[in-house]
Amino acid sequence: MKQIYYSLQTLLRGRSSNIIKVITLALGLLMSVFLFARIAFELSFDTVYHQPENLYLIKTGWLEKGVLKGGESSYTIHSIPGAIAEEFPDCVQSATTTFPFGGSSYRLGAVKYKIPTVMADTLYFATLGLDVLEGDPRELSNPDVVFLSRSAARRVFGSESPLGKTLNYTCWGQEVTVLVKGIYADLPLNVTMDTRPESIVSFASIERHSWARLGWNSGGNYSGYLRLHSPADATFLNERLTAAIARHIPADSGLELNVHITPIRSLHLENSRVRKMVWIMALLGIVLLFTTTLNYVLISVASLTQRAKAIGVHKCSGASGRNILSMFLVETAVVIVLALLVIALLVHVFSEKMEELAAVPLSVLFAWENLWAPLSAVALLFLLGGCLPGVLFSRIPVTQVFQRYTSGRRGWKRVLLFVQFGGAAFILGMMLVVLLQYNYATGRDRGFRPERVAYTSQGLEKPENLRSLLAALPYVEAVASSDATILGFYSPHAITDNQGNRLFSPRSTAFDSDYQAFIGLRLAAGQGLSGTGQVLVNRTFVEKMQWEGTGVGERVNDLGTVVGVLDTFSFPLQQDDREPVLVTWEPGTLRFVHVRLKEPFDDNLARLNEDVQRAYPQDKLLFHSMEREMRVLSESVRVFRDITLLASVTILFILLMGLVGYVNDEVRLRSKEIAIRKVNGAEVSGILRLLSRDVLWLAVPAVALGAVGSFKAGEVWISQFRDMVRLSAVWYVVVSVCLLLFIVACVVGRAWRIANENPVKSIKNE
Repeated sequence: MKQIYYSLQTLLRGRSSNIIKVITLALGLLMSVFLFARIAFELSFDTVYHQPENLYLIKTGWLEKGVLKGGESSYTIHSIPGAIAEEFPDCVQSATTTFPFGGSSYRLGAVKYKIPTVMADTLYFATLGLDVLEGDPRELSNPDVVFLSRSAARRVFGSESPLGKTLNYTCWGQEVTVLVKGIYADLPLNVTMDTRPESIVSFASIERHSWARLGWNSGGNYSGYLRLHSPADATFLNERLTAAIARHIPADSGLELNVHITPIRSLHLENSRVRKMVWIMALLGIVLLFTTTLNYVLISVASLTQRAKAIGVHKCSGASGRNILSMFLVETAVVIVLALLVIALLVHVFSEKMEELAAVPLSVLFAWENLWAPLSAVALLFLLGGCLPGVLFSRIPVTQVFQRYTSGRRGWKRVLLFVQFGGAAFILGMMLVVLLQYNYATGRDRGFRPERVAYTSQGLEKPENLRSLLAALPYVEAVASSDATILGFYSPHAITDNQGNRLFSPRSTAFDSDYQAFIGLRLAAGQGLSGTGQVLVNRTFVEKMQWEGTGVGERVNDLGTVVGVLDTFSFPLQQDDREPVLVTWEPGTLRFVHVRLKEPFDDNLARLNEDVQRAYPQDKLLFHSMEREMRVLSESVRVFRDITLLASVTILFILLMGLVGYVNDEVRLRSKEIAIRKVNGAEVSGILRLLSRDVLWLAVPAVALGAVGSFKAGEVWISQFRDMVRLSAVWYVVVSVCLLLFIVACVVGRAWRIANENPVKSIKNE
C-alpha cells in the first residue's frame, strides 16, 4: 500500500509531464489497439461453423493434355461433391453443392428487397455446421422453398413469423413464388464466401426452372463443401480424389480435371492480398507500439535526474529494489488506465470514422474473441514501460543516486530515441507509398471520360421511354447505353481459330451507337459502331489474333467484322491495360443506361433520381456516380491510406513529445557547459548547432534505416495490385529530409530559450 501511496503522490506532483504521458500513450495505444484488433479479426475468419477444422472446400483445376489451364478455381462441377461422398463414405460425413449465382432480387407486394442468396440442397446446414432456428432442412428437397436468415426475416416480415408466407424471387429474369419454410442463424462478417447468404433457395428450383445446367456438363459454377470425420482424412483424400473423379466423368464429356480439398479455415489467409495486408498492419502496429512504449520509457528515464533525491530518500528509509520497481509499475498502471479512459472517449466520439477505417462495426472488431490482441498490446506496454525504468533505477546504489546519476543515463536515452526516429521514418515512408498508390489508382488517365457520368441498371419492358425521358431533362447533356459499364466487362465469348481451337476469352460487352463516343473511348484505327455485325476490338486483341496491319476488316468467329480498333484503356475492376477487349453492336436501349450531367453534378444527380423515381415509382431506378464508384473500387487502399496517415500524425506527435523531454533534460544537464561556452564567446547559433548535432548523430542513421525498411515493406504491399505506381527512391529521400528538418526544428525550438539566456543565471543556479 505504501508503494501505491507514494506512486500517486509522485504522479500528482508531476502533473504536467504525466498529462503528456497520458496523451501520448492514449494516441499511440489507440492506433496500436485498432491495428491489432483488425489483425485479430482477419485471423478469426471461418470460426462460426461447428467443428470448422472438419469443413473443407472442393477446388477444381481444368486440364488440357495434363496441363492446368487458367489456374485453379474455388468453384467446381455440380456432380463432384456427391461423387466424392459416394467414393469415400468412411472419410466423408456429408457433402453439399451450392449455386451462388442466382441473384438477390425479392419482392413482397410492391416492396423490393436485395437479399444475398445461394441455392443449396438438404445437407447444406449439416455440412457447413450452421444453426437452423426454425424449420426442417429436408424441406429444401422441394422446389421453390426458401430459408431466410434471422435478420433477413425481420427486415422483410418484421415481428411476424415468416413461416408459411410467400415471396416473389427473381432469378435470371424469371420471377417465381417461393415459400418460406425455415429460419437460420445469421452468418457473421468473418466468413470466406463470395456470397454471404441471407437466403437459401432450394436446389430443386434450379431443375424446375432450368436456371442452370446440372450434371457433369454444368461447368465450374458451383461451390462444393465436405465435412470430414477427421482432418487427418484430408491427406488421404487428396492423394486419391483426381483418380476417383476420373472414374465418374462421362467419356464423351471431354473433361480432364484435377480435384483436391482445402480446409475452410485456411481460405482467407490463402489470399495473398490478405496475407500482405495482415503483415503490413502487424508491422505498423508493432512499430507504433514500440515507439509509444519507448517514448514513455524515454520520458521516465529523462525525469530520473529530477527524481534521484526522492528515490534516494526512499532507499535510505529502507525501500528495496523490489519496492522501487513496484512504485514504477504502479505509476505505469495508473497512467495506462487513464490513457485507456481517454481512448474510450475518443472511440465514442469518433466511432463512425473508426468503423469506416475498420470496414467492420466496432462491436465486431472488439468482440470478445478478438480482444486477446489489443489486451496483449496493453500488457506489453505495461511490462516494458514499467519494468525498464524501474529495473534501471532500482539497481543503482544510493551513493550513485546522489553523486553520479546526474549523468542522465544518456546511453539509454539515445537508444530509445534512435528507435523512435527509425519508427517514425518507417511509418512516414509507408504513408508515402499508400498516398502515391491511391492517387495513382484514382487519378490516372484510364483512356475514357467518367467525369459527370451517372448510370443505372434497368430491366424495363420499354426502356426507350426511359431514354426519351432522360434526353428531355434540361440538366442532361447526353444519354447512351451498354450491356456492361466501363468499370468492367464480362468474358462470355471464347475466341477460336479456324480449326475450332480455343485461343482466349476477351472482355466483352455490347454498345449502342452512341456509347463509344459518349464515354470517350478513343479509336486507334477505323470507325465506331453503327450497325449489326460490326465489332470493336483493342490492340491487345489484334496482337493475340496475330493479325497483320490494324485489324480493321478482319472477321471474329461468327460475331462480326472489325470496324474499329480501340486505343489503350483500362478497367477499374480489372486494372490491367493489357486485357483483350471485344465490343459488339446492339440496337435499342441496353441494360445499363448512362447520362452525362451538367454542373453542379451532385445537385443534378439528386434531381435526376427524384425525377426518375416519380416517373417509375415501382422500379426503384437509382443512378450512381461513376467517379464515386471508381473511388469505391479503391476503398481498401483509401482506408489503408487513412490508417497510415493517422499513424504518421500519431508517431510525429509522440516523437515531438519524446524530443521535448530529451532536449529539456539535455539542456538541464548541460546548462553550466552552455553558460561557459557563451562566456567564452559562443554565439547563439553555435549553441543551437551543438545541440542539433548531438541529435542528428542519432537521427540520420535511424531515419535512413527506417526509410530502407519502409521501402522494402512498401514493395511487398504494393505488389498486391496489378495496376501499381512505380516507386522512386527520390521520394524516400524527400521524406527523410523533411523528417530530419522536423527533428532539428523541434530541438531548436526547445533550446532557443536557454541559448539566449544570460549565462550568469545558469552559473548561479549551478
